Order: sequence, then structure tokens, then C-alpha cells
Amino acid sequence: MRREPEAALSRPITTIMPTMTPVTFDGCFGWLHRPRGARAAMGVVLCSPFGYEALSAYRGWRDLADALAARGIAALRFDYPGTGDSSGNEEDPLRWRAWLDSIKSAVRVLRERSGASRITLCGLRLGATLAAIAAEELGGVDSLVMLMPLVSGKAYIRELELQQHTWLAAQSALGLELEDEPAGTVGAHGFRLYPDTLALLAKVDLLGAGECEGTCGGRRIARRVLLHDINGSARLQRLAAHYEALGAQVQVQLFGEYGRFLLNPSYSEPPRRAFDTVLEWLDASGSDVPDAPDASNAPAAQARVPDPTPSANIVFADGRETPVVFGGYVAVLCEPRHALHGAPAVLFVNTGGVHRIGDSRFTVLMARRLAAQGIASLRMDLSGLGDSVRRDAALTLDAVYSQYSIDDACAGVDWLTAAGYPKIVMAGVCSGAYVSLHAARARVAVIGCACINLPFFTWGGARVRPGAEYVASSEVYRRAMRNPRKWLRLLTGQAKAAAITVELARRLSARVAARAGAALEGLLGERTPGGAIRGLVRELERKGVQTALLYGMLDEGLDELDIHFGPDGAQLLKRSNVWVEQIAKVDHALFSRCAREAMMAHFEQFLRERIPGAHSESASAPAPAPAARGLRTTQPGSQPRRQPGVQRP
Repeated sequence: MRREPEAALSRPITTIMPTMTPVTFDGCFGWLHRPRGARAAMGVVLCSPFGYEALSAYRGWRDLADALAARGIAALRFDYPGTGDSSGNEEDPLRWRAWLDSIKSAVRVLRERSGASRITLCGLRLGATLAAIAAEELGGVDSLVMLMPLVSGKAYIRELELQQHTWLAAQSALGLELEDEPAGTVGAHGFRLYPDTLALLAKVDLLGAGECEGTCGGRRIARRVLLHDINGSARLQRLAAHYEALGAQVQVQLFGEYGRFLLNPSYSEPPRRAFDTVLEWLDASGSDVPDAPDASNAPAAQARVPDPTPSANIVFADGRETPVVFGGYVAVLCEPRHALHGAPAVLFVNTGGVHRIGDSRFTVLMARRLAAQGIASLRMDLSGLGDSVRRDAALTLDAVYSQYSIDDACAGVDWLTAAGYPKIVMAGVCSGAYVSLHAARARVAVIGCACINLPFFTWGGARVRPGAEYVASSEVYRRAMRNPRKWLRLLTGQAKAAAITVELARRLSARVAARAGAALEGLLGERTPGGAIRGLVRELERKGVQTALLYGMLDEGLDELDIHFGPDGAQLLKRSNVWVEQIAKVDHALFSRCAREAMMAHFEQFLRERIPGAHSESASAPAPAPAARGLRTTQPGSQPRRQPGVQRP
């Protein structure tokens, strides 16, 4: 059973700003940002966009909520059912209806918890559309803020289809063929909408045309409406005129900042000027909003996060999840309903700039899957990410791969051990794999480490700027050399030969230096090229840490493996505690469903075969892992071929 950690490990974030309290309601997980005073006259429910855009907007959405609270306005941001940390899955039925109902429940919770009498709904992209429909159904909403609203559901569906088609074409160009997504679904970048939701979404037209269930067709939805977008499209102007005709006071503002907001979460820039105008517009809504600090400074401030109340948890079929706060960090503890005796706990850390749920919600899905097997887990936001304390005003790759990110993960290990889990398995994707690997070396309690698509073993600074020409794995180019069409693209300038040549030359030079360094290591120690990396592997073996290096078959991280440990990491065969696999049909970010399923299956296999206590002999055997290639190969329906010298624990 879990015991509460010592008080010293549970201290709240120290700051003078308003509070940010985790709340749960109707299976939804959220955060209530409350002003310093006991009650607020105005409250704002923040309605998130859908899918990958919600990941991109997460940091800025928190900034906006903090700024609202600093101005005396209570704010509630939350995850819709089947998204984020909330209960359920995206394929559950009636998601569209559930999302609308969750907004109405959020309004109720905000009124009850803050005392707010005047309510504003503020939505971004699909969240703006949901906010408008919910406002019509609720009635009595004071103000509506719509940031980059989606006027037509059909147009949004076409947009998602185009995004997915473009991404699939890029993967195909690399030679990566992925399995089809579930029939009748539409989505992009790892998040999908299912048939019943698509049918309702296709009927949505905020201008009130056609057969539309609850689409603001005939009555005023709010006293005041603020519309924000990148440009003044004809559709936006028609929407403004439509709301004015229904009796609302409408203001339209244009900001190019939104183009830099909905990017890769590692590079997303919160639209501070745009958010400032939202704050000013809300201030102008009534004289009973108290004076507050200058809006331009508000987003940089952070709310204090008190310890969650015991009732703030999400219950699901196989267990429950509880938010925890310790030393400035925020995490979600997932505990199984029936714990497996002697099993380790798994600590998941962030991928790049994505908060704790992971790309494609991977860590939430994996945590609940482990709970069904009796294994607890903690998915943690490292500092500067998600809801944990901020160290810097902006997020950089240097911060993501910094020593203090490793120290943060070690703090998560310490919290788990203090909470009654003496054995820990680290797990992460991409940068999370990097942090996990180094934290595994630093803490005695870590007995296993699963690194998914590890990009490199040590951080030497970003090799390319954001937006620079992407250079794929060397295997991609070796395959391309056998394809005449690839040569044609190169000769006609469609492929950036210079960038590719420079990067491949760097990899070749690094490979030669690493080979030479290995030969001189007996004389020079770890000062040779790659010496520190080989020393890292030796240290993990000395500690007895079972380590899984799991890659997609065309992942660029395989070049680093090749550079330091030979083709396919062959030199690691002599290490009894290293498990290396290359897995077919896996993209780097696990955006495809088949990639997520493959990685989850292989992670479970790693726990079952290599981690003591992580598998009950009486439990039914999971389905075999999908096909893989490398030091271990699994063929469908067969038992895996083992590395020489590797024994089942």
C-alpha cells in the first residue's frame, strides 16, 4: 500500500501569486486558478482546442489562466472527457455531447468554487466552437471570447484530413509505411475523431445554416462577444455580423501571434499581446472587476499550487489517478485497483515540450494499461513543463536536455520511494528517454529504464535551428540510393543536398572518431570520443539496471546507436542488461495508432521478461509484441529470439 511521503517532499511552490488548485468533476481533470480574495465577481472557463493543438496551447493556456487570476478573475481550465488526464478514451461514444456537457459542468463548478456571478466562456479553435454552442445551451453567459474560431464543422474535418494526408506522405517519403487508422475516423498527429462525433461535427455551422443541433441559430448567446483571428476572413466578418444581429456587442481583433502559438509544443510561443487584449476587454466589461497589475507582466507570474484535496481524483475501471504536488513539481499518480505484490512503480517523464500526458496521450494510455496489470505509475511534469514550476520565461531545447531536467526526474524517483515504492522503472520517449537514462544512473532505486526512440546519449546542443531542413536517419538515405526517383529529386534541387551532405558527413566523422576512441580507451579513459557514453552503459550495468532501447526501424536515433555501439548496437550484445529492438511501423513521435500499440506491447514485454516482480505468473499472457528487428526479433505468433548470454530474470 502507498504511504504518504514526508512533509518535506510535499512542500508547495513558493510564490506570492494566486492559487492553482487541481479539481475533478464528472470524470474531468482540471485546474482552478483563484484570486487571492475569497470570492471573485467574474469567472472564465477556458475551452481547449482539440488534439495536438491542445498540446501546443497548454503552456500559453496556463499563462492566460494565471493572468486572469492575477486580475481578480477566477479561471478554470480542464480536459474534456476522453482527453488529457480526464477519464475515458477518444473512441468512447458520444464524445461531442460529452464535451459540451463538460463545459456546462465546468461553469457549475466554477460558480460553486469561486462564487463568480458573471461567467465568460473563452475557447480556442474547436474549443471556441464548443464554447459558442455551450453558451447557447446554457443561456445567461455574460461574455464569449472566441480565439481562431472554427465556423464550419465540415471545413474543420477537411482540415484534419489534409493534415493527416500531408503527414502520411512525409512518412511515406522516408520509406515508413504505417497501418491504416480505424475506419471511419478522422484526425491528425495522434488524435482522432470517431464516426458519431464526426456526424454531429459535420452539422455544425455557427452562422446557423442547415440542420444544426445547438449552433447559435436564433438567440443571443452572450451579452458581449470578442473574436480573435490571424486575418479578417469573410467568414469571420459574417460571424461577427451574425452575432450582432442576435443582439450581442461584438469586437473583432486580428493577431499574427497565433501562427506561432499552435506549433510543436517545444517551440510554441504564447500570444502575449493577444492575451493582453483579452484581459483588457474583460476588464472593460464591468466596474466590479478589481484593479490588477499590468497585463503585460501577468503571464510571466506563476500561481501557488497547494496540496490537492483527497477528493481530487479520477476513478477508472482498473484503478484511480490522483494529482500530487512536491517541491514545485506537479504529477499524476496512477494506482491500480488490485496492486501486484512486489511490483515496481514506473516513472514517466515529458517528451520535449509536451506536458505529462505525452504525444498522442501515450503516457496516460500506458499508465492505465499498466494499472490493469497491477503496476502503479507516476507521470510527472519536469520543471518548466506542463504545470510544474517555471525556471525560465521561454522553453528551449537546452532546458529540456539540461542537467536540472535530470535532477527533476531524480526528485520524482525520491517522491515515489518516499511514497512506498522502493523499486522504480524509468520510461520516456525522445527527450524523455534521454532524461530517463541519466536519472537511472543517478538513483539507486531505479532498477529498469525503457528508452523509446532515444535521439542521443549525451547532449551537445541543438544541431539544427527550429525550421531548418530535417535530416532523416542514414538508413533512409541508404534506401533512397536504390530509388531513381529520389536521385531525380536530388538532381532537380527538390531535396536540400547541402544540408543532407553536411549532416551525413558529421555522422561519418563521429563514427570514425568513436571507433578510434574505443581503441584508445584503455590509455585515455573516458576522455576519448564516445568514452562517456560507453561509461554510462557500463555504470548502468554495474548498478544492475535493466535497460531497453526501443527504436522505430527508421528512427534517427539509430545513427547514434550505430556510431557508438556498431551497426544495430551489436557491441551491446556483450552487455547482459541491455535489450535493444528495432520495431516495424513505428514513427518517432508515435503519432500512428500502430506505433503506440507496438511500443506499449514491447514495453510490457520488457517489464515481464526483465524486471523482477513486474509480472504475475497467474495473470493471462498478453498478446505477443509486434514484429521487430535488431538484437531481438519478434515475429507475429512466435517466441522472441534472445540475445546471447541474456537470461530471463
